[in-house]
Amino acid sequence: MRRGPVALLAGATLVAGCGSTPLSVTQLRNSATQICESATRQAGRIPSPSSPSRSVAFLRSGARIMSYELRGLRALRPPGSLSALYASTVRDFSQQLNFVEQSVQQMAHGEDPVITVKLLQGQLGPIESKEQTEWDGLGVPACTAQQ
Repeated sequence: MRRGPVALLAGATLVAGCGSTPLSVTQLRNSATQICESATRQAGRIPSPSSPSRSVAFLRSGARIMSYELRGLRALRPPGSLSALYASTVRDFSQQLNFVEQSVQQMAHGEDPVITVKLLQGQLGPIESKEQTEWDGLGVPACTAQQ
């Protein structure tokens, strides 16, 4: 059975409970791993663009998955010991999503897809590197592979 983005978000909300009580370290790691692994599976189903003109559809699909993933991650309440690092990590992920969405808009308005994707790669590189270190620090390596 294929789980869609709505199921991902619903699952994250159930795992996170009402969101009022912080999760334990283990619960946070397990929940974030589940969210990221689901997003990675869904992203793997997006066909690679066969031409530069198909880049906008590719990025739009990826942004949709990232958006649901971000909502799920934001629904999790980390324990106090990890709250600052977790907040920084989720902010970095949100910034990546913003860059992808901006690129989609630029291409939808006629910007050259090759140039736009190259610029996007330059924007994402430093953030992805920082975010990978943060996810590793949180003990959630599953969230580094999908970006």
